[in-house]
Amino acid sequence: MYKIFMLAAALASQAASAQQVIEIKSAKLDQRKEDTASTVVLSREELAAHGDRTVADALRRLPGITIGDSAGIRMRGLGKGYTQILLNGQPAPNGFSLDSLPPEVIERVEVLRTASAVLGTQGIAGTINIVLRKSVSRGNREIQLGMDSLHGAWSPRLAVQSTGKADGWSHNVSAVLSRSSTPAERSITDSAPGMLRTIRSHENNVGDSLNLSTRLGWTSAGGDSLALHTIATVNRRDIGYHSQEAVQLGAPGDFAAVQSRFRMRGHFLRSELTWQRSLGSGAQWELKIGGNTAPRDTDFDFVGLPLAGPGPTVRHVDGDIREHGFNYGGKYSHPLGNGHALVAGWDGSALDRMQTRIEHEYNHAGALNFLRDDRYDGRIGRLAAFAQDEWKRDADSWSAGLRWETMRTDAHDRNTAPVRQRSTVVSPVLEWMRKLPGGSQLRAGASRSYKAPNMLDLIPRRFTSDNNNSPTNPDTQGNPSLRPELAWGFDAGIDYYFAKDSLLSASIYARDIDNVILPTLYRDGERWVSMPANHGGARVHGLTLELRSPLTASLSMRANATFNRSRLDSVPGPDNRLAAQTPLSSSAALSYRHAAFTLDAEFSYEAGGPSRDSASFVSSAPWQRKLDLRATWKLSPRQEFRLALTDVLHPDRASSDRYEGLAWRQTTISTRGGTTLRLNYKQNLN
Repeated sequence: MYKIFMLAAALASQAASAQQVIEIKSAKLDQRKEDTASTVVLSREELAAHGDRTVADALRRLPGITIGDSAGIRMRGLGKGYTQILLNGQPAPNGFSLDSLPPEVIERVEVLRTASAVLGTQGIAGTINIVLRKSVSRGNREIQLGMDSLHGAWSPRLAVQSTGKADGWSHNVSAVLSRSSTPAERSITDSAPGMLRTIRSHENNVGDSLNLSTRLGWTSAGGDSLALHTIATVNRRDIGYHSQEAVQLGAPGDFAAVQSRFRMRGHFLRSELTWQRSLGSGAQWELKIGGNTAPRDTDFDFVGLPLAGPGPTVRHVDGDIREHGFNYGGKYSHPLGNGHALVAGWDGSALDRMQTRIEHEYNHAGALNFLRDDRYDGRIGRLAAFAQDEWKRDADSWSAGLRWETMRTDAHDRNTAPVRQRSTVVSPVLEWMRKLPGGSQLRAGASRSYKAPNMLDLIPRRFTSDNNNSPTNPDTQGNPSLRPELAWGFDAGIDYYFAKDSLLSASIYARDIDNVILPTLYRDGERWVSMPANHGGARVHGLTLELRSPLTASLSMRANATFNRSRLDSVPGPDNRLAAQTPLSSSAALSYRHAAFTLDAEFSYEAGGPSRDSASFVSSAPWQRKLDLRATWKLSPRQEFRLALTDVLHPDRASSDRYEGLAWRQTTISTRGGTTLRLNYKQNLN
């Protein structure tokens, strides 16, 4: 791996040529001020300033956004698909992960707190639109070398980028080669009446990835343009795990000692062709067509040794997933005069998933206990049409839109008949903004939005727990009969610019949701199984506060806090929160800049506590506090070095699941904290 890094660095240095450094200015404040809808923009300058390895790391700094280990991106504390993720305005493919997208390939990130008839209404909490980078006006070549260290494990990274433009053609090519190594030590306490046992485990998670992003653009003399944007990622992952059980009270678990190894190899490829044609009177056509594929092959080896018995149980699982999809769309925009601007169009997509899983289990003598061969197929098809009119009159701006969207799902295994569901959502969207003296704005909006079930929840494959199946450690299985969640929403807020580069913002939101998807726990013979199902409604509301201001010529600060509340209609309280919603997230940061030297310190906090998604099941999330320190030296106009310490306080984090049925059971997982050392060197090769 290190030889590859050194070779790539040498090739990038040889390819450098003498060109001027191009500096891209951020348009963040302008877009936030001018958009009728409430929009927060993370610019490319801000992405580069903090040296983040992934775009997910950068999003943590925005108000109301948190990143969960299993629930992904959360807006307003809501995970599990309540946030719509877009790439260049199109829904991100099912096999796509933000952790695989490096900041170098991103132009900006737009965070919309309200629904949009044009971008889509499939985001009850909000929408994050990742706009991939386009070519700059002149050529630029850049190289970055990085290294992270956590618990003594090193994670190197190399990024190379080249942009250019000549004779109507432009290009942007980025390549990122990285290895992530994240060891984890956990202690699991399993307790019930007459039973208490502790499992200590160690996991070493190592992933290698190569990310390529290319954009080739052509512009005619008449103003027409054609662009081909491709993202390709090749990755592999190797997770080694071992654990040891100690029994303090009662009977032992299934296995006193466990060793396992999971290996994954896959790639992700997405390509999109965009054609824009300028018409008279400022009108424009835009057409898009694209496709993506995400095949993955996995194998899993498990060895479990019982406390007393003749020998180990051995399992081997081979799996593969084949996902293929395509998307298409068109948009017509036309300024109508008198402050009006009309946008209308359509978009659609289709996703097919084929999945197989073959499991062998052998006893201590090597004899086959069972062979299980599972095959699953799923399909999600979507078609939408939309129209939106924006107009301005004096200090007021209005935006009224309507989106019609239909979705069809089809999921089954080879032994059952397909389960087909079709749903249609009509989503009106209305936004209003008034400009106040000093450039401040007052906004309000109402909309209809929805959350579609994802492919993993639809396909009826069962994921089995390998050790100690219980109500707090059940098997999980998809449900092809899931229906979308539907919501009415209201948003309002004010952005007050009280001085240069200073902002005080406050916003509120409320959602009324039907057909909420919750896990259903049941017994299947001797096994506990958790399966999602639609259960009634929910009420969600919250408040976000944001402050940004320079304190002196060299010192600036920013702070934000988001308060979230929700209640499930079908679940008795207390703590009947939606999707383990984060009740409070906040951060505060100081930045000191003097000449070529910059110091940054940021403290973030997330409240945890219990949440209940059924009458008999309670989960408790950890309270998290995190301190990050960063120092940046501008060695020259073309060279920059950065040193950072992430999670300096490194507290241990504990979460728990408690079943309160006829016989209670509780599982508590404590994970050892750790500080990450991050080194990064960037050089412009022009």
